Amino acid sequence: MNIKFDTYSFRARVLPVYLTLVPAVLLVAALAPDGLKLPLGGAAGIVFVPISYFFSQIGADFGKRLEKDLWLKWGGPPTTRFLRHGNDELNVVTRGRIHNKLREIGLHVPTRQEQERDKYAADMYYESCTEDLIRRTRDAKKFPLVFKGLTEYGFRRNLFGLKILGLLLAVVGVAGSVWSAYSGWAATNKVPAVAIVGGLIAAGLLLAWFVWVTERTVKLAANRYARFLLEAAQELE
Repeated sequence: MNIKFDTYSFRARVLPVYLTLVPAVLLVAALAPDGLKLPLGGAAGIVFVPISYFFSQIGADFGKRLEKDLWLKWGGPPTTRFLRHGNDELNVVTRGRIHNKLREIGLHVPTRQEQERDKYAADMYYESCTEDLIRRTRDAKKFPLVFKGLTEYGFRRNLFGLKILGLLLAVVGVAGSVWSAYSGWAATNKVPAVAIVGGLIAAGLLLAWFVWVTERTVKLAANRYARFLLEAAQELE
């Protein structure tokens, strides 16, 4: 099977899955080190690639499914919020400049009066502007900041979507490493290095899942991507 990952898919979809599965792999290394040797280890490595690709699709689905709930809690998609008249998350002068540029490239941007008259219709126009900007800024070489923001947001969103599974595997990894270390010491009076390293990594990941993989960090990345996307409008003809 020949599976190719583009840069976005690898960074935003596959890496979250790798980080999620790391404790499980380290636990296998601690409990059954011979299982990582060839030919069994080689076969496992070959199978790991399509499996991680499969889980990357699941992770992306979970992340995308969370997106609507997050936007609802945030008051709408970041770009829509930033484009609204009266929003204080974006400088009013900057927003005015973006509005003018969007109108220059043929998009309808509601006036303040139109927005006050029909907020739902205004949001529809703002979302349409966003869709058009996404379509026009797909070239990663021409719009590197947009691609960077999109990748960072996708990575954090999909990682957040995998949080429950990540926490579970990290806890299992820590517990399994402790048991492996204890049983190794009881049998040989030596603590296996793999168990120590695996336990520390699993513990570090467990802390990261609790402290860093949060709605707040996802929102920070989403807002940053939205700013990059809207600012890119100034470069459009």
